[in-house]
Amino acid sequence: MKLVKSFNIGEFRGIRGLKKPIELGKFNVLVGRNSSDKTSILQALYLLAMPIRGYAIPPYGKSATEYIESLTGAKNRLIYGYSGEARISFELEVKGVFRNPHSSLSSIFPPTLEAVNVEKVEVEMSTEEAYVEVKVTVSSDGGKTEVYLSWDKYETLINSLNPKAILALYIPNNSDAYTSLQKSILKDFDDIAKKGLHTKVFREYLKDLVYDKFTEIFNRGEELFARKEIEGTATYISLNDIGEGLKRFILTYFAVEHLNPALILWDDIEIAMHPSLMNTSLKWLTDSDRQVVIATHSFDVLHSLTLIEPKDAKVILLRKDDNDVIHHKSLEIDELEEILEKGIDPRAVIESLVE
Repeated sequence: MKLVKSFNIGEFRGIRGLKKPIELGKFNVLVGRNSSDKTSILQALYLLAMPIRGYAIPPYGKSATEYIESLTGAKNRLIYGYSGEARISFELEVKGVFRNPHSSLSSIFPPTLEAVNVEKVEVEMSTEEAYVEVKVTVSSDGGKTEVYLSWDKYETLINSLNPKAILALYIPNNSDAYTSLQKSILKDFDDIAKKGLHTKVFREYLKDLVYDKFTEIFNRGEELFARKEIEGTATYISLNDIGEGLKRFILTYFAVEHLNPALILWDDIEIAMHPSLMNTSLKWLTDSDRQVVIATHSFDVLHSLTLIEPKDAKVILLRKDDNDVIHHKSLEIDELEEILEKGIDPRAVIESLVE
C-alpha cells in the first residue's frame, strides 16, 4: 500500500520551506548532514496519522501533534521561528474513492456528491492558541470541494483509507519512545501472542543473527522477557538486557505487525544495529505491503539497499540552504548503485544541490 504520493512543508520545525514538493516511492531513504531536518520531515509526515489535538492514537496514547510536542518540549517549537503558522500538505496515492453517500462518510462530504475522491490533506497549525486545522480536498464529477474536518470526522476518513489500523507509525531515535512502545505492547500482548508474533520474530527473522538461542517473547508483570534455551533447559532474560539493537527491532516489529500502519517512519534506523540485523530489518520492511520512509547517516544502509533492490524505492538527498529552505534530489536504486561502484560518496552529491 502506497499512501502518500508527495508532500510539501512550510514553516514547520526547522524548515522554512521545501524548494519543491518531495515525491515518495513505496520505500524511501532520507540522507543528509546533521541539521538537514530529516527528523522534521518524518515528523511532518507523521501528522497525517492524527493531527488534531485531544484524540489519542496508539502506540503513544496521544495525537501525532501532541506526541511531537512532547518530544520537542513546547507547542511553539512545531512552528518555524516559534511564531506564526505552519502548513503541511499531503497528496495521497491511495485516493479512497467513496461511492455510497449514505455510509458513515456522508457526515464528512456534502450529500449531493454521489462519489468522491480524496486528493489532498492539508494541516495548518498556529502558535496562537496552538490550534490545528485540517482541510481535505475531494473531487467528483461536479468538480473539487474543500472540507474542514473535526477529529471525529478525520477519524472516519482514516478508517476508510486504512480500515481497522492506524495511518502512520513514527519511531524516533529516542529511548523514551521505545519505553512507550514496550508499555503499549504489554497492554496488547495477548493479541500479539495470538497472532504468533512472539515466536515468529525469532523463528523467521532473528534465529541466525545471534549466538543465543531465543525462542519467544512473553510478558511477566510490567516487563517483556525473552526465553533462552541453554544446555537442555531454559532461562529468561529481560528484553532490556538482550542488546539495544535487538530490543529496538523486536519492539518495532511487534508495533508494526500489530498496529498495521500504512506508513512507517523510522528515524536513525541504523542505531545499535549490526549490519546483519540491519539487512534483516530492511528486508522485512521492503517485503511489507506498507509505505516506508527511513532516515539514516549509514553507508551500510545504502549498500544493503543495492543488494535488496526494493521496488519503487527512492534515496532522497537533502541539503538546507542559508534561508532554511530544503533542496533535494532523488536517486533510483540503480543510480545509487552506479555512484557507489564508482567509489563516490553519495553525501558528496548533496553538496551540488545548492550552487
